[in-house]
Amino acid sequence: MNLNEIMQAAQGGQGINNLAAQFGLTPEQTQAAVQAAMPAFSQGLQRLGQDPNALGGVLNHIASDTHQGSFADPSQATAIGGSAGGDVLGQIFGSPQVTSQISQRISQASGVSPQVIQDMMPVIASILMGGLSHSMHSQGFGGVLGQLANAITAPGGLGSVLGGGAGQSGQGGGLGGLIGGVLGGLLGGGQGGANPQASQMQEGLNKLTNMFESGVSADPSHEQGISDILNSLSGQFAGRARG
Repeated sequence: MNLNEIMQAAQGGQGINNLAAQFGLTPEQTQAAVQAAMPAFSQGLQRLGQDPNALGGVLNHIASDTHQGSFADPSQATAIGGSAGGDVLGQIFGSPQVTSQISQRISQASGVSPQVIQDMMPVIASILMGGLSHSMHSQGFGGVLGQLANAITAPGGLGSVLGGGAGQSGQGGGLGGLIGGVLGGLLGGGQGGANPQASQMQEGLNKLTNMFESGVSADPSHEQGISDILNSLSGQFAGRARG
């Protein structure tokens, strides 16, 4: 699955219609907003290697049961999205100011008002986290998520190894390979080596990061606009990682 497929499958396939009803939009307007938002979430998630603390935080969200209700139930998405979904946005985009800039860009691409987009973003974030969790569990990798989060956030763990230097992952989907390259070394056995735990965690991470693809064909100027906003985060990520 990719991010767009998760959104289309959410809440028994009624996620778009339920969002439309919640935010007073037509299904067509909501679909346009969601399609415009997917590249932002995709780029943001793929850049998490620049900030191991944020990466660990997002993995904790995916590993928990908090967001699975959002993926399955519109009433829970409404309740959870405002708080936990907002925290997810902070992990992915770094600050409310950047989330606001992203919302403006999504508004320009979709024609939906910036305020509605900004209100919708935490709910979308929560649905995506729940969908990623659901997909990982259905593939038998549910238990790996917590292990990955611990491996990244533990003192002397993967976050310390990566520091602020993982920004090379960029938009190319290389986050899984980048982290997997040092994961085996931390657990023993090397990348793809004899350590079964390292191999399973690396496979799980690759499965997860493959799902970070947006799954939509966006206008190149829209993609570039999002990239320009997120590039401004590089200094923030480096500072947070060093801290």
